[in-house]
Amino acid sequence: FGECISFFFLTLMEKINVNDFCELGPGNGTLANDIIRCISKLKEKKINFFLHEKSNSFDCSKIFNFKNIKIHKLKKFRIEKKPYFFICNEFFDALPINQIKKINGKFYEKRISIKNNEFFPFYKKFIAKKSYNSENLKNNQIIETSPLMDLYLKRIFRHIKNFGGGILIFDYGPFEKRRIDTLQAIHKKKKCGIFEFPFKSDITYHIDFRYISNQSKKFGLYQYGPIHQKKFLYFYGINERLNLLLNSTSSEQTRKNLNEQFIKLTDPNGMGNLIKCMFICSNDLKIDAFNE
Repeated sequence: FGECISFFFLTLMEKINVNDFCELGPGNGTLANDIIRCISKLKEKKINFFLHEKSNSFDCSKIFNFKNIKIHKLKKFRIEKKPYFFICNEFFDALPINQIKKINGKFYEKRISIKNNEFFPFYKKFIAKKSYNSENLKNNQIIETSPLMDLYLKRIFRHIKNFGGGILIFDYGPFEKRRIDTLQAIHKKKKCGIFEFPFKSDITYHIDFRYISNQSKKFGLYQYGPIHQKKFLYFYGINERLNLLLNSTSSEQTRKNLNEQFIKLTDPNGMGNLIKCMFICSNDLKIDAFNE
């Protein structure tokens, strides 16, 4: 996965002069590690890799360091006035959301309360802004919004508009988001209720790619995608890379692990189609991977 993304950026670096990367929400740093390792082998230029992570448990030193790549941790999202390639891999779907529902012609906001040491949802009357009224929402339909995602998008889009570069997004969601409750949780790789394992489950929701696209257009940026993750990975050589790795090992367990990882990333019934990919930048680059 990381190597395919590296090849994508390497092709762009031949077209535009960007030598700084910023990953938002790097998790344990696996993706950053793969990208840094790959680019360092194929690019001799000095590159800065910034990791925006608020968690105190994230240890930047665990990522391999190479002589031509400097790694920086950003607890606060403050960046210099120069072009960056921003990377958001399942970042936006981790941000908190608001849910606004229309009930009997009026707007209500979903809230969470605690009773007898248990969480339970309820709807509170909500004075809708003009933007909600213009959505032509029908009764029992839901709008999901993330003020924090809006803040990040506007800052990143404004930066790209002023200084160049681009943002690569991988996230869960359909091409056209429905007006339903998409909030869900995963605990130990299985779906569960969002209140079943509080503080221990991975809570997520579907990203609205059309909304992201519309926001980018307000800044006059060029948008590519969204496309299925599977299509992106195949275009940038995941199949060829798998075959090379399979042919370079005699270990049956290693071969099994490689095939399982490949299927996980590309399975059309799983991450291959569930996760979409989008790239937004300040240049008209005509990126073939995103063509129909």
